[in-house]
Amino acid sequence: MAMVQMILRKMINNRWLVGSLLIGLIVAVGLVSSIPAFTSGVLQRLLTKELEEYQNKVKHFPGGLLVSVNLNKPVENSAALFDNMAVHLQNEVIAPLGVPVLEHVTVLRTVPFDAVPSRLQGTKAASSDSTPLYSLSELEKHMTLVDGRMPAATQVDGVLEALVTEKALRDRKMVLGSLYELTTDKAKGLTVRVKPVGVFKEKEGNDPYWFVTASEYEKGFILDEQLLRSAFLQEKNLVISAQMYVAMQYQSFRIPDTEQLLSVVAGMEAYLKQQGLKGAEYGIQFPAGSIAKKYEEQAKQFNLILWSLYIPIFLMLGLYLVMVSGLIVERQRTEIAVLGSRGASRLQIFFIYLMEIGILGLCAFLLGPFVGVQLSKILGISNGFLEFVDRKGLEIAVNSEVFAYAAWTVLACIGLLLLSVFFATRQNIVTHKQSLARMSGSAVWHRLFLDVLLLAISWYGWYSHRLAVENAAKVTEGASDISVDFLLFFVPVLFSLGFGLLCLRLYPWLLRLLSWAGRSVFPLSLHTTLVQVGRSPRQYHFLMLFVTITVAVGMYSASTARTINQNAEERIRYGTGADIRLKTEWESDKPPVMVFRRGNNAEEGESAEKEPVAPPVQYIEPDFQVFTSLPEVEHAAKVYVNGLAEAAFQGDPVSDVTLMGIDPKEFGQTAWIKPGLLPHHFHEYLNLLAKEPRALLLSRSLADKLHVVEGQTILMGWGNSRRVEMVVYAIVDYWPGWSPAPVKSTYTSKMQEQYLAVANLPFVQDKIRLEPYEVWIKMKAGASSESLYKSLAQGGVKLAMLDNARQQLITVKNNAFYLGLNGSLTLGFLLSMLVTFIGYVMYWVLTLGARKLQYGVFRAMGMPFRQLLSILAWEQLLTFGFAFAIGMAAGKLSNILFLPALRLYLHADKQVPPFTVVSMPQDEQVIYTFIAVTLAIGIGIVGFLLSRMQIHQAVKLGED
Repeated sequence: MAMVQMILRKMINNRWLVGSLLIGLIVAVGLVSSIPAFTSGVLQRLLTKELEEYQNKVKHFPGGLLVSVNLNKPVENSAALFDNMAVHLQNEVIAPLGVPVLEHVTVLRTVPFDAVPSRLQGTKAASSDSTPLYSLSELEKHMTLVDGRMPAATQVDGVLEALVTEKALRDRKMVLGSLYELTTDKAKGLTVRVKPVGVFKEKEGNDPYWFVTASEYEKGFILDEQLLRSAFLQEKNLVISAQMYVAMQYQSFRIPDTEQLLSVVAGMEAYLKQQGLKGAEYGIQFPAGSIAKKYEEQAKQFNLILWSLYIPIFLMLGLYLVMVSGLIVERQRTEIAVLGSRGASRLQIFFIYLMEIGILGLCAFLLGPFVGVQLSKILGISNGFLEFVDRKGLEIAVNSEVFAYAAWTVLACIGLLLLSVFFATRQNIVTHKQSLARMSGSAVWHRLFLDVLLLAISWYGWYSHRLAVENAAKVTEGASDISVDFLLFFVPVLFSLGFGLLCLRLYPWLLRLLSWAGRSVFPLSLHTTLVQVGRSPRQYHFLMLFVTITVAVGMYSASTARTINQNAEERIRYGTGADIRLKTEWESDKPPVMVFRRGNNAEEGESAEKEPVAPPVQYIEPDFQVFTSLPEVEHAAKVYVNGLAEAAFQGDPVSDVTLMGIDPKEFGQTAWIKPGLLPHHFHEYLNLLAKEPRALLLSRSLADKLHVVEGQTILMGWGNSRRVEMVVYAIVDYWPGWSPAPVKSTYTSKMQEQYLAVANLPFVQDKIRLEPYEVWIKMKAGASSESLYKSLAQGGVKLAMLDNARQQLITVKNNAFYLGLNGSLTLGFLLSMLVTFIGYVMYWVLTLGARKLQYGVFRAMGMPFRQLLSILAWEQLLTFGFAFAIGMAAGKLSNILFLPALRLYLHADKQVPPFTVVSMPQDEQVIYTFIAVTLAIGIGIVGFLLSRMQIHQAVKLGED
């Protein structure tokens, strides 16, 4: 108890250091804890969205489990089989999932009967179609009675009353109340009398009860469930099929339950096999299980990505913890040495600090996971680097996996912190005083040439990435998913660390050079600072190295996020060509499709009947003002795109040319192209088209194929249209909405060149043919796509094609990889800035306290307060400012050396437009602002503490 009191008292006396250490531990634990929480939250959102998209596209309820048993013939104990199957389904499959059940329906079907109207008794069935009897559980709650009444639950005078569908009533020409006699060869001598008394249809709305439409039952009669079970399942044993369908609330499916979802189908199959059923006699459909199957692998990839992105942050936090623990131990090193000299064993001293750090670790373990959950929510609303949107937050929960990550992190941090204590316990009071006298020597990492070693490893990493990029032959163009190699983020940190250590090796020589160069010019405050820092540079090394790594990592993270986001955005915008591309349905005199076949009696060798050449289709152009007058549209352009055009020049024509007909002015106002892709401004090429109606722009691939240059005339056309002469005015490598990258042919599996020709739309329509064109739209700032769709619907526009670049961008930003990347890099950047600020302020507050005697002597000698503050300001600029400059240089060099390797992991080696490394000036401005604010706050705090310092206290301290 006494030892605990001593430890708590010691922690209170060093509350600033202990508090700083606790903050670092909580941040570290929270950061690691956010990995499983964020991964689970993102994958949960993606799983739910994919299930919703499945329902919208396939029109099937994804949370539905359908178990079907179809026997070829009646078998004994089929009633027991179906009952046991229902019990197993409920107790062993549905209950363990623990999700709400929306609907539970059982469909029973008998053997097929031959149905004959009673008035035709004794004749053969009028139709060869089989007529089964059905029963649907709780049908009355999910249907609408169109005509007639509900059937009785028992036989009425030996007659079974039934329901029929509207289609059955119409197609089979039934009359309600008429009597049908059913017979089957499965039960000789059996005659079943059925009377349809009601017509029903499905209840309106998206009712998950109807896993198939009511039209599936048009060939049969639907009886009351209990009536069919008693008469045909238990008594006559004529039920050969059972469909058990359970509609579960798929929004309640959770990623941790993925294994259970995957085992549903396999478990049910195993049970049915145990019941003696063959594979052809049963079927199981569970869309949610097949959709969730891929998330197990995605979770592994996503965890790898987060760990890769967090590597720089972990190293930065590790340096922070080592720096803080080193300051704590350094402040108490004399006390440790005295304890050792007075007989305390190293184990006892080590145990004291172990208890102290253990208390802090326990606090971090209790608080860190909840901090991690909040950090995960911040990650979930990121839409880009340092960009946050009003998006619905992720569903994040604290679970056992989060606390497991937290526990391992605490243990790792405790082990890291105890290293400083371990080395400190090796010294007694004599060796401690000797080490203080030797502070002017070189640091251990310089004696071991650690800077050279780290730079050599970094060079090897850079060389390996460069070779990988050059040798990447397999390219997935336009891939939205990315893969991340953790070395891509680890090697730049090693480079920044090695670069910082190398600069710190040269740092004393730079200070001596400055002192010598300005010995007769510099003011007293600067000269004193140069002497102070130059004589003992080692005491600043850790702080300077910490600042260097933080700034370098921040710059590299910012450029990484900007590069990935902007390249993805440019790829989508260039591929679309404008904000929105759409095509409407045009009225025409196009005749219905006629198929001409060779006659059966054609003699051998006689040619097949040829399809006659149809006259050109005449189209009626819709009113284009409908689009330009929409309130959401800033500009709209007519763009005719024909991918089957032909171009000829003194030889065989080149087919499969993409002919793009445009209005130059409207196109220039609407289309988007990345600046710098073309040798001249995009509008200069449009001006060439505007000068001459016959002007034509060719892609370089087509110009090389035809062997033409500017000024030559070629023939253009398509299909059976006439060919017209056009003059080549310019050759381009890129054009909005057209990719020059070769694509694989669907017929030959070979890479096929892409060709483009751009002409004036009025000339194409007048000289060749008028055909439906696309409408390219540039949206107004702030206008939503949903609002545009509503305006188009109100205007009666029928769309045949729609391509929305904005929606594609939203899809990419919601992708798990981009969501994790933007959130992780943003979080890492903000945390590095926060931890740097805390470490900086803490370091200078402690330094001021340790050098109180020196500053008191300066004041006693008559040095003005302003000059003393100037000394501290120069000292911070020469240490913190110089470290910041090193960090900026290391960050920019890392961007130049290592970011080009991103194209390998983005599958962007042949991306259109070409992959480029992006560094935004506003990101550097954020860092500059942060450093300026940190320096100002640091100098203000130091000045405030200096102003409260009493000279007599400092002198008394020196006398003691």
